Amino acid sequence: MLGLVFWGLATHLEPAATVGRASAEIAAMTLLANIAQLSFGSIFERFLPVAGNQTRRFVIRAYMLCEAVALVLAIGYVLLGLGHKFIESALVWRALFIVAVLLWTIFILQDSALIGLRASRWVPVENISFALAKLALLPALIVVAAREGVFIAWTSPVAVAIFGVSWYLFKKRIPEHEARNASTEALPKTREIIFLASAQYASFVLNVISSSIVSLIVIDRLGAVANAHYYLPAVISSGPALLLISLTTSFLVEASSEPHELRHHANMTIATAFAVLIPSMAVGEIFAPDLLRIFGNSYAQHGTTLLRLLILSLPGMAVTTFYSSFAWLDKNVWWLAIRELASAVVYFTVLFIFIGHFGILAIGIASVTSSGLQGLFFLPISIRRYRMTARLAD
Repeated sequence: MLGLVFWGLATHLEPAATVGRASAEIAAMTLLANIAQLSFGSIFERFLPVAGNQTRRFVIRAYMLCEAVALVLAIGYVLLGLGHKFIESALVWRALFIVAVLLWTIFILQDSALIGLRASRWVPVENISFALAKLALLPALIVVAAREGVFIAWTSPVAVAIFGVSWYLFKKRIPEHEARNASTEALPKTREIIFLASAQYASFVLNVISSSIVSLIVIDRLGAVANAHYYLPAVISSGPALLLISLTTSFLVEASSEPHELRHHANMTIATAFAVLIPSMAVGEIFAPDLLRIFGNSYAQHGTTLLRLLILSLPGMAVTTFYSSFAWLDKNVWWLAIRELASAVVYFTVLFIFIGHFGILAIGIASVTSSGLQGLFFLPISIRRYRMTARLAD
């Protein structure tokens, strides 16, 4: 909701073209940072609960490796001119983009570290504080730097969030975790972690490309104004989607920590997912034009149908996300990579077929098609795996 307030304020302070460029720059930054984290987010969530006295070294080495990759990717992206349509050409703005990628990489990883260490209660505290800070900074920074004000407001509070969470992790949470869980017997060997990470990374990169690169395609094919009309429905629909993903992430952490309670945690996850999914779909479908009208009539005119299509893709996404938690528990992650590859092929095939005729509506058509096919395929598999939890509990 705070994200929607941020973009609502931005749309009233800046023209649609500026909002479109800023959203594309943010999409590029998050794309690079997500690629640079090398799937250690999922690795943290699965294995930090059992890392024992290796936890601190595990986290530090992951941070250093991911930051090195982020630096190479960000510099390469700028030098190759891939963001020339939305990153200002002056050296200072290019340097700011590179620094933002580095900071965002840690910002992503530390949330997974908190979740993996069963301190997820601090994740909303961190993210709400971050959202309030960028909202407060937005009006002033737009005055100071009109073309880059939205991007600076979005990224600058990250440094403070990283400092605060790092202090908590390394001074308090990790020492407590290591003291309580000295044994590392359940931690896989390095070769197995690399194998799992490779599978997850392949899956993750495909997923990130399928979502983050859409803004870059839209701004290239349809222009900055169309990207603004696409981006806000995507932000709204991402709210319940992220909540559903967070539920299955918590399920993975708790099931890893308490395998004897697997059936209980699965039941809690399913019940809560329905409690999120049903009202979200009802509100999204009925009030789509009213939600977008907050940002301006042009956003409601061009984005209502897209928002409804994106909301319709949530059930299929929920099924495949729930299945992915079981795949991680069973260390059968390559299935996820195959699934993401098939989904990406379907998604981008539909997108490129229809974008010339339907514009941004092609994104909604592609989302409904790919998520629907995934849901139909993985629903019976998920049901069979869920039924197995009863036998394991017995």
